[in-house]
Amino acid sequence: MIKCSEIIDKPIFYNDKNEYFSMVNDVILDKNSNKILGFTWKKKLIRKEYEIFLFDDLLLIGSNGLYVKKNIKAKLFDYNNEKHYILSYIHDILNKIILNPDGELIGIVRDMILDIDRGYCVGFEFSEGYIDDLISGRKLISAGFGYSIDSEALILYDSSIIQPQGRGLLNLNKFT
Repeated sequence: MIKCSEIIDKPIFYNDKNEYFSMVNDVILDKNSNKILGFTWKKKLIRKEYEIFLFDDLLLIGSNGLYVKKNIKAKLFDYNNEKHYILSYIHDILNKIILNPDGELIGIVRDMILDIDRGYCVGFEFSEGYIDDLISGRKLISAGFGYSIDSEALILYDSSIIQPQGRGLLNLNKFT
C-alpha cells in the first residue's frame, strides 16, 4: 500500500537508465471500478500539456521514483475530455469535502491509498481538522461502495466504511 502523496512529484525513469524523463503529476483512476488507469506528467513546462502512461507500463515504484518499460506508449491526456470516465487525484479527490446525506460536513480528503500490487485505490484518508488529527488521528474511507463523488463533494451514505487509523495522541500509549 502506498499513498498518492508519496508518488506525486517523484521522477519517472526508464528501466535501463538512471536518468529521469519527467515527474509524476497525477494519478488517474477509472471512475466506476477504482482501478488505477495510469500516471500523468507534464509534456511541456510552459503550456499545460500532459501525457499519460498506463498502469500496465509500470515496472515498480522505488524509493527514488517510478520505473516504466522502455517502450511505453505515452498518449496525450486532456483533463477536460476525460471528466466523465476518470477520477483525477489532484483535480477530483484531493481536498474534496466529505458530507453526510444531510449535508453536514464530516471532513476533508487529504490523501488516497493505493494497492499497487492489485492496481486499485483501496481508500481515502480524511481529516476532521488539525486538532482532531493530533488528538485522534486521521480516518479512512474504504473505496468501492457507500459513497459518491461529484464535482462538489464526496457524499458518504454508509458511515460503517469509516475506519480509524490508530494514530494521534489518544493512541500514543498503545505503541509504547
